[in-house]
Amino acid sequence: MKATIMAPPVGWIAVTQLAVLLVTVIAVSPVDVTAAYSILIGGVIQIGPHAYFTRLAFRYMGARQAPEILRAIHKGETGKLLLTVVMFALTFSFVEPLNLPGLFLSYGVMIILQWFCAAKVVNHK
Repeated sequence: MKATIMAPPVGWIAVTQLAVLLVTVIAVSPVDVTAAYSILIGGVIQIGPHAYFTRLAFRYMGARQAPEILRAIHKGETGKLLLTVVMFALTFSFVEPLNLPGLFLSYGVMIILQWFCAAKVVNHK
Protein backbone atom coordinates (compact mmCIF):
# COMPACT_ATOMS: atom_id res chain seq x y z
CA MET A 1 0.00 0.00 0.00
CA LYS A 2 1.31 3.42 -0.92
CA ALA A 3 1.40 6.32 1.53
CA THR A 4 -1.43 8.81 1.04
CA ILE A 5 0.40 11.73 2.64
CA MET A 6 2.68 13.46 0.19
CA ALA A 7 6.08 14.81 1.19
CA PRO A 8 6.07 18.58 1.58
CA PRO A 9 7.76 20.50 -1.25
CA VAL A 10 10.83 21.36 0.81
CA GLY A 11 13.24 21.20 -2.13
CA TRP A 12 12.32 24.70 -3.22
CA ILE A 13 13.62 26.09 0.12
CA ALA A 14 17.24 25.44 -0.92
CA VAL A 15 16.53 26.83 -4.38
CA THR A 16 15.08 30.01 -2.85
CA GLN A 17 18.04 30.35 -0.51
CA LEU A 18 20.50 29.90 -3.39
CA ALA A 19 18.69 32.50 -5.47
CA VAL A 20 18.77 35.07 -2.66
CA LEU A 21 22.41 34.23 -1.95
CA LEU A 22 23.49 34.61 -5.58
CA VAL A 23 21.65 37.92 -5.99
CA THR A 24 23.35 39.21 -2.82
CA VAL A 25 26.80 38.04 -3.95
CA ILE A 26 26.33 39.65 -7.37
CA ALA A 27 25.20 42.91 -5.74
CA VAL A 28 28.10 43.02 -3.26
CA SER A 29 30.90 41.88 -5.61
CA PRO A 30 31.47 45.26 -7.33
CA VAL A 31 31.88 46.90 -3.91
CA ASP A 32 34.01 44.31 -2.07
CA VAL A 33 35.13 41.02 -3.58
CA THR A 34 36.31 39.60 -0.23
CA ALA A 35 32.94 40.29 1.35
CA ALA A 36 31.18 38.78 -1.69
CA TYR A 37 32.97 35.44 -1.56
CA SER A 38 32.74 35.39 2.25
CA ILE A 39 28.97 35.85 1.94
CA LEU A 40 28.86 33.08 -0.65
CA ILE A 41 30.83 30.70 1.57
CA GLY A 42 28.69 31.45 4.64
CA GLY A 43 25.51 30.82 2.70
CA VAL A 44 26.78 27.58 1.19
CA ILE A 45 27.88 26.38 4.64
CA GLN A 46 24.25 26.67 5.78
CA ILE A 47 22.44 25.57 2.62
CA GLY A 48 24.53 22.48 1.78
CA PRO A 49 24.30 20.60 5.09
CA HIS A 50 20.64 21.48 5.53
CA ALA A 51 19.84 20.22 2.03
CA TYR A 52 21.58 16.95 2.98
CA PHE A 53 19.41 16.72 6.11
CA THR A 54 16.23 17.49 4.17
CA ARG A 55 16.99 14.85 1.57
CA LEU A 56 17.43 12.19 4.25
CA ALA A 57 14.56 13.30 6.48
CA PHE A 58 11.93 13.21 3.73
CA ARG A 59 13.11 10.03 2.03
CA TYR A 60 10.47 7.87 3.73
CA MET A 61 6.73 8.48 4.14
CA GLY A 62 3.93 6.70 6.01
CA ALA A 63 3.35 5.30 9.48
CA ARG A 64 4.88 1.93 8.61
CA GLN A 65 8.13 3.65 7.78
CA ALA A 66 8.43 5.31 11.22
CA PRO A 67 11.61 3.44 12.30
CA GLU A 68 13.31 4.31 9.00
CA ILE A 69 12.17 7.92 9.29
CA LEU A 70 13.63 8.19 12.78
CA ARG A 71 16.94 6.66 11.68
CA ALA A 72 17.07 8.97 8.66
CA ILE A 73 16.46 12.04 10.84
CA HIS A 74 19.21 11.02 13.27
CA LYS A 75 21.62 10.28 10.45
CA GLY A 76 20.70 13.51 8.68
CA GLU A 77 21.13 15.66 11.78
CA THR A 78 24.49 14.06 12.59
CA GLY A 79 25.65 14.50 9.01
CA LYS A 80 24.42 18.10 8.94
CA LEU A 81 26.37 18.95 12.10
CA LEU A 82 29.54 17.24 10.87
CA LEU A 83 29.34 18.85 7.43
CA THR A 84 28.85 22.28 8.99
CA VAL A 85 31.85 21.86 11.31
CA VAL A 86 34.07 20.54 8.51
CA MET A 87 33.03 23.34 6.14
CA PHE A 88 33.73 26.03 8.74
CA ALA A 89 37.08 24.42 9.59
CA LEU A 90 38.10 24.24 5.93
CA THR A 91 37.03 27.85 5.42
CA PHE A 92 39.05 29.12 8.39
CA SER A 93 42.05 27.01 7.35
CA PHE A 94 42.25 27.74 3.64
CA VAL A 95 40.39 30.96 2.79
CA GLU A 96 42.45 34.08 3.26
CA PRO A 97 41.50 36.94 3.44
CA LEU A 98 38.07 36.33 4.91
CA ASN A 99 35.37 38.81 5.87
CA LEU A 100 34.07 37.27 9.13
CA PRO A 101 31.01 39.54 9.53
CA GLY A 102 29.93 38.70 5.98
CA LEU A 103 30.50 34.97 6.53
CA PHE A 104 28.52 34.74 9.76
CA LEU A 105 25.86 37.23 8.69
CA SER A 106 25.08 35.28 5.52
CA TYR A 107 25.04 32.02 7.50
CA GLY A 108 22.51 33.54 9.92
CA VAL A 109 20.39 35.15 7.21
CA MET A 110 20.15 31.82 5.38
CA ILE A 111 18.88 30.19 8.60
CA ILE A 112 16.23 32.89 9.02
CA LEU A 113 15.24 32.61 5.34
CA GLN A 114 14.94 28.85 5.80
CA TRP A 115 12.55 29.39 8.74
CA PHE A 116 10.33 31.71 6.71
CA CYS A 117 10.28 29.35 3.73
CA ALA A 118 9.49 26.36 5.98
CA ALA A 119 6.63 28.32 7.59
CA LYS A 120 5.28 29.05 4.13
CA VAL A 121 5.44 25.34 3.22
CA VAL A 122 3.66 24.35 6.45
CA ASN A 123 0.93 26.98 6.05
CA HIS A 124 0.42 26.28 2.34
CA LYS A 125 -2.85 24.45 1.72
